[in-house]
Amino acid sequence: MKSFSPFGLILLVTAAMAVTGCASNQTLTSSTLARADRAIELAEENGAQEYASTTIARARDKSAAADAALQDSDEERASRLAAEAEIEAELAVAQTNRRRTEESLAEVNDSVEDLRSEIRRTETL
Repeated sequence: MKSFSPFGLILLVTAAMAVTGCASNQTLTSSTLARADRAIELAEENGAQEYASTTIARARDKSAAADAALQDSDEERASRLAAEAEIEAELAVAQTNRRRTEESLAEVNDSVEDLRSEIRRTETL
């Protein structure tokens, strides 16, 4: 059986840790990218295409760029882009919710004005 010198053993352990670390980073980046893609799906289901089309398009573009970076083994860039894509998708949801709330408020204000008009009309009778 061949024995390893202390230096050789340290080198072997360091190499094993580096390989494990790289695999771990790629798994983490893949997970971040999956979260971003799910956030984009949720934003689209919520109506982001109608109310926040520019923001959801940016989210999709960043997700695609993150996927390409991951394919090129640029985990750092992929992770950053995936996180940005997730944030853009969340922003699209917030913009969509804001626009829908504004539309609902406008409808309520119109109804209130109609009621006021009806009250004034009945008061003059």
